[in-house]
Amino acid sequence: MSENATSENAEKPVERRRARLPQPDFSHYKKQNAWPGPNYFFVGHSFNLEEAAQVNEFIEQRANAINSVFVEETQWAPVDAVLNNQNFSKVLSRFENDFLHRLDGALIGPAIDSSGKKIADSFTIWRKEMRRQERESA
Repeated sequence: MSENATSENAEKPVERRRARLPQPDFSHYKKQNAWPGPNYFFVGHSFNLEEAAQVNEFIEQRANAINSVFVEETQWAPVDAVLNNQNFSKVLSRFENDFLHRLDGALIGPAIDSSGKKIADSFTIWRKEMRRQERESA
Protein backbone atom coordinates (compact mmCIF):
# COMPACT_ATOMS: atom_id res chain seq x y z
CA MET A 1 0.00 0.00 0.00
CA SER A 2 1.38 3.44 -0.87
CA GLU A 3 2.17 6.08 1.73
CA ASN A 4 -0.58 8.36 0.35
CA ALA A 5 -3.22 5.66 0.71
CA THR A 6 -2.17 5.10 4.32
CA SER A 7 -2.36 8.80 5.19
CA GLU A 8 -5.76 9.12 3.45
CA ASN A 9 -7.14 6.23 5.51
CA ALA A 10 -5.77 7.79 8.71
CA GLU A 11 -7.57 11.07 7.98
CA LYS A 12 -10.95 9.54 7.17
CA PRO A 13 -11.94 8.77 10.80
CA VAL A 14 -11.09 12.36 11.75
CA GLU A 15 -13.23 13.69 8.91
CA ARG A 16 -16.10 11.39 9.95
CA ARG A 17 -15.91 12.57 13.57
CA ARG A 18 -15.73 16.19 12.48
CA ALA A 19 -18.80 15.73 10.25
CA ARG A 20 -20.87 14.61 13.25
CA LEU A 21 -19.94 17.67 15.31
CA PRO A 22 -22.00 20.85 15.10
CA GLN A 23 -20.35 23.07 12.52
CA PRO A 24 -20.16 26.83 13.00
CA ASP A 25 -22.09 28.96 10.53
CA PHE A 26 -19.78 31.28 8.64
CA SER A 27 -22.39 32.40 6.10
CA HIS A 28 -22.29 36.00 7.38
CA TYR A 29 -18.50 36.04 6.93
CA LYS A 30 -18.82 34.55 3.44
CA LYS A 31 -21.42 37.16 2.39
CA GLN A 32 -19.08 39.97 3.42
CA ASN A 33 -16.02 38.30 1.87
CA ALA A 34 -14.47 38.04 5.34
CA TRP A 35 -14.00 34.25 5.49
CA PRO A 36 -10.46 33.15 4.59
CA GLY A 37 -11.56 29.63 3.65
CA PRO A 38 -11.47 26.10 5.06
CA ASN A 39 -7.71 26.12 5.72
CA TYR A 40 -8.26 28.51 8.63
CA PHE A 41 -10.24 27.93 11.77
CA PHE A 42 -12.07 30.51 13.82
CA VAL A 43 -10.20 31.31 17.04
CA GLY A 44 -12.55 34.01 18.28
CA HIS A 45 -13.22 37.71 18.46
CA SER A 46 -10.99 40.22 20.16
CA PHE A 47 -12.39 41.95 23.19
CA ASN A 48 -10.61 44.71 25.01
CA LEU A 49 -11.71 44.70 28.67
CA GLU A 50 -9.89 47.98 29.21
CA GLU A 51 -12.19 49.47 26.61
CA ALA A 52 -15.19 49.41 28.94
CA ALA A 53 -13.52 52.08 31.05
CA GLN A 54 -12.60 54.18 28.00
CA VAL A 55 -14.49 57.10 26.57
CA ASN A 56 -16.24 56.94 23.22
CA GLU A 57 -13.31 58.72 21.57
CA PHE A 58 -11.02 55.74 22.25
CA ILE A 59 -13.64 53.28 21.04
CA GLU A 60 -13.99 55.24 17.80
CA GLN A 61 -10.19 55.42 17.44
CA ARG A 62 -9.99 51.64 17.97
CA ALA A 63 -12.72 50.96 15.40
CA ASN A 64 -11.00 53.19 12.83
CA ALA A 65 -7.60 51.55 13.45
CA ILE A 66 -9.05 48.05 13.08
CA ASN A 67 -10.96 48.86 9.90
CA SER A 68 -7.96 50.60 8.33
CA VAL A 69 -5.96 47.35 8.08
CA PHE A 70 -8.49 45.54 5.87
CA VAL A 71 -8.66 45.89 2.11
CA GLU A 72 -12.00 45.85 0.34
CA GLU A 73 -11.41 42.67 -1.70
CA THR A 74 -10.33 40.31 1.06
CA GLN A 75 -11.42 41.79 4.39
CA TRP A 76 -8.62 40.03 6.28
CA ALA A 77 -4.94 40.67 6.82
CA PRO A 78 -1.89 38.71 8.05
CA VAL A 79 -1.17 39.26 11.74
CA ASP A 80 2.51 39.93 11.02
CA ALA A 81 1.59 42.85 8.75
CA VAL A 82 -1.00 44.44 11.04
CA LEU A 83 1.29 44.33 14.07
CA ASN A 84 3.67 46.59 12.13
CA ASN A 85 0.88 49.15 11.73
CA GLN A 86 1.39 51.67 14.55
CA ASN A 87 -2.24 52.88 14.55
CA PHE A 88 -3.45 49.31 14.95
CA SER A 89 -0.86 48.27 17.54
CA LYS A 90 -1.51 51.20 19.85
CA VAL A 91 -5.21 50.34 20.29
CA LEU A 92 -4.54 46.72 21.32
CA SER A 93 -4.76 45.62 24.92
CA ARG A 94 -1.62 44.07 26.39
CA PHE A 95 -3.25 40.63 26.15
CA GLU A 96 -4.28 41.11 22.50
CA ASN A 97 -0.80 42.30 21.60
CA ASP A 98 0.89 39.36 23.34
CA PHE A 99 -1.56 36.82 21.92
CA LEU A 100 -1.24 38.06 18.34
CA HIS A 101 2.56 37.96 18.53
CA ARG A 102 2.29 34.22 19.29
CA LEU A 103 0.16 33.42 16.23
CA ASP A 104 2.49 32.93 13.28
CA GLY A 105 0.62 32.64 10.02
CA ALA A 106 -2.70 33.78 11.49
CA LEU A 107 -5.07 36.27 9.92
CA ILE A 108 -7.38 38.86 11.39
CA GLY A 109 -10.60 40.04 9.84
CA PRO A 110 -13.65 42.03 10.81
CA ALA A 111 -15.78 40.68 13.64
CA ILE A 112 -19.34 39.83 12.64
CA ASP A 113 -22.08 38.93 15.09
CA SER A 114 -24.63 36.13 14.65
CA SER A 115 -27.08 38.45 12.89
CA GLY A 116 -24.51 39.51 10.27
CA LYS A 117 -23.71 42.93 11.73
CA LYS A 118 -20.06 44.05 11.89
CA ILE A 119 -18.67 44.71 15.35
CA ALA A 120 -16.66 47.85 14.57
CA ASP A 121 -14.36 47.88 17.59
CA SER A 122 -13.47 44.17 17.47
CA PHE A 123 -11.74 41.80 15.06
CA THR A 124 -11.84 38.09 14.34
CA ILE A 125 -8.77 35.88 14.62
CA TRP A 126 -8.31 33.03 12.13
CA ARG A 127 -5.51 30.53 12.62
CA LYS A 128 -4.12 28.35 9.86
CA GLU A 129 -5.16 24.77 10.46
CA MET A 130 -2.20 22.44 10.27
CA ARG A 131 -3.00 18.89 9.36
CA ARG A 132 -1.22 16.14 11.27
CA GLN A 133 1.28 15.57 8.45
CA GLU A 134 2.17 19.28 8.35
CA ARG A 135 2.71 19.41 12.13
CA GLU A 136 5.00 16.38 12.06
CA SER A 137 7.10 17.75 9.20
CA ALA A 138 7.39 21.24 10.76
